[in-house]
Amino acid sequence: MKRVPPPIDAHAHIDADIGKADLRALGAFVFAVTRSLDEYAKVESRRDGRVIWGVGVHPGLVGVQKKFEVNRFRELVQGTLLVGEIGLDGASRVPLSDQIQTFRSVLEILQETPRLVSVHSNGAQLHVLRELHRTPVEGVILHWWTGSPELTTEAVRLGCYFSLPPALMSSDILGLIPNSRLLTETDHPFGDRRTPGKKAPGQVAEVEQRLGKLMNKSPLEAREQIWRNFRRLVDQVGVRDFLGNEWKATLDHLD
Repeated sequence: MKRVPPPIDAHAHIDADIGKADLRALGAFVFAVTRSLDEYAKVESRRDGRVIWGVGVHPGLVGVQKKFEVNRFRELVQGTLLVGEIGLDGASRVPLSDQIQTFRSVLEILQETPRLVSVHSNGAQLHVLRELHRTPVEGVILHWWTGSPELTTEAVRLGCYFSLPPALMSSDILGLIPNSRLLTETDHPFGDRRTPGKKAPGQVAEVEQRLGKLMNKSPLEAREQIWRNFRRLVDQVGVRDFLGNEWKATLDHLD
């Protein structure tokens, strides 16, 4: 019988103090994004099998933006293949000019040190794409993207991937994104509040079901597509060596 890989959650927030057994019980592979350099410092030494901890600086948090240090970020990013959550937020109390300065600094470092990058763009999609034009990097995953069809087309042209939460996006936008650029996410505990049943990182069954209909596949076939997309992204960025053994083994068993 063909072995189906566990689900993959490309954007979730997890408490830094969670135990290994609780992470294992999630039954999924998860990108655990952080919102500040201090938060990432608490988890940078963790090795949790199916969880990748990302170093982030959230655009919506005033204190986080004020405390951002370029050299400290440059040091921290050496130890992980994931950067997130970063980006721009049009509703933030942080002046957009300050957010852009931080975002540019991060992107400039990522040009030197390619990583997978989970990007926040709420209310600032045009500005995010402008910065990606100005400082292009590999490995961009637009988290919970809600840009216009025109901006979506441009994001696809730029090579971006898109991680979809349970709320998904409008069909007009989804129809413009190649199936090969799609990933699943929960954005737990913020993006799955209205999801029926258990709410936890890795609970992407609703997304898989809806993507399956979009792709004319079963939910499990959609999951396999997501994993193939992830494998392609990892190889494009050149970060497979950073993956743990379970991640590598799962990629190796894909068709």
